[in-house]
Amino acid sequence: MTLRPTDRSAAPRTGSRSETARHGSPHAGRPADERDSTDDRAPGPRYGSSEGEDGVRFEADRFVAAVAVDGEVLFAGPSVPAVLGVDRESLLGDDLLEHVHPNDRDAVSDALSAVATDRVVTHRIRHASGGFHWVESVVDENLAPEFGGRVVTARRVDVDRAFPERFRQFLEYGTDLVTVVDADGRVRYESPSVEEVLGYEQGSTVGRSPLGYVHPDDRERVTERFYRALNDPDAAPTLEYRYRTADGDWVWLESQTRPLPDDTAVGRLLLNSRDVSERKARERRLTDRNERLDRFASIVSHDLRNPLSVIRASMEMARLKDDTEPLGRGERAVGRIDQLVSELLTLARQGAGIDEPTEFALGGVVRDAWETAGDGDARLVVGADARIFGDRGRLRQAFENLFRNATEHAVPSDPDGGLTVVVNATGEGFLVADDGPGIDPAHREDVFEPGFTTREDGTGYGLDIVREVIESHGWEIHLRDGASSAVRSEISGDASLPAGVPAADGACFVVGAPGPEAVEGAGPWIDG
Repeated sequence: MTLRPTDRSAAPRTGSRSETARHGSPHAGRPADERDSTDDRAPGPRYGSSEGEDGVRFEADRFVAAVAVDGEVLFAGPSVPAVLGVDRESLLGDDLLEHVHPNDRDAVSDALSAVATDRVVTHRIRHASGGFHWVESVVDENLAPEFGGRVVTARRVDVDRAFPERFRQFLEYGTDLVTVVDADGRVRYESPSVEEVLGYEQGSTVGRSPLGYVHPDDRERVTERFYRALNDPDAAPTLEYRYRTADGDWVWLESQTRPLPDDTAVGRLLLNSRDVSERKARERRLTDRNERLDRFASIVSHDLRNPLSVIRASMEMARLKDDTEPLGRGERAVGRIDQLVSELLTLARQGAGIDEPTEFALGGVVRDAWETAGDGDARLVVGADARIFGDRGRLRQAFENLFRNATEHAVPSDPDGGLTVVVNATGEGFLVADDGPGIDPAHREDVFEPGFTTREDGTGYGLDIVREVIESHGWEIHLRDGASSAVRSEISGDASLPAGVPAADGACFVVGAPGPEAVEGAGPWIDG
């Protein structure tokens, strides 16, 4: 291997010591840093500024080191601080592989080995800031007898250095994420805002395909448009997709693509991305609202016509027969319309987001709901309590509908003892169960569907309202078999339940919610 005359980016000047070294200096064959330096210069400013022999400052983009086969750093050149941000002395004796990105260590180790066939390797190396820079390391074929190791010349190849200083400042303080990919679709550069937007260290995804971070449901669509933009200079599609953050969550990104000139050294394609999660959430709420309006129109046009027809027919029969008995049917139809109107108004008000959340006790809102919707022949049992942070009014409405569903549909297992409804806090939220016959397995998938009911006089919107209320809090609700061992243990194993409570092995609705420690900001939670 022919050693490079210097580990700095400035071209050697005629008559300089570097020029002399190339043409027979007695120092030729020794590392350039040892030839050029008589002192250990302090690290320059960010982006690796160093001072030349004539006092002119320039940017260093490479350094020279001598490294043993096992990776021990035996010599570190004066440009190490400018490129890596660490002192030369602190690097001496270290294992170079510990500074290399874990995914690239095998390749660097192979290049340092005695039997390597390829001693040029491109890899990431850690900067003192915690991020990684891409470098191309050229390892000398022969051992340097002065050090007992091989001379390694590492040159930065990431595009951070390809941008002029004024552009680097713009990228550093910009809020949009700027990404440059090469002809193979791999990241060559990402702006510092990647840490704020996605939580990744700058440089940590360099060398990888961004498609590996795209949500699986969006990947096929994004891959097709991404490679079209990469291969067709006239294509500049705008991409919207979900992207995985460093903590495993998903954010919606909108990426504007722009091809780069073929002769640029930076890369092939530039993507300017911004977080549009809030906008997508607004669009989702608008879509949900439109769906509710469509549902409302369908109900008004269909469900209300049937009872209105019954009322008209009952009144007509009463007039013709001079008999008031048919009016009873009309009265029941009026009651059904009244219930439908009430539940439709409730559905229309859902989805606008919960009101100002407050903290309250589970047992308190449960007992208030039972006073309104409970049945005189049924018994409410409240077990373990919990603290809730949410919309108390809507949750009371959800409990009222769950209680009506139990008292109207459930037949108590012990007719003489009446129906028992149990509300109990769990480790992940709470459950509402009864000791009735449960819900037919054939109907369990449909109970939350709007309009589904097994009663002739039912509206089918009670449990739909429950689902809307729970989901508006960001929680989940599921129907489980009350006879399952998990439900039995959650109820019968609770010491807070009074003695003699029958096994609530009928219908069981389980609500799951995050605890206060898992919620950011003022989001709803349940602390059981």
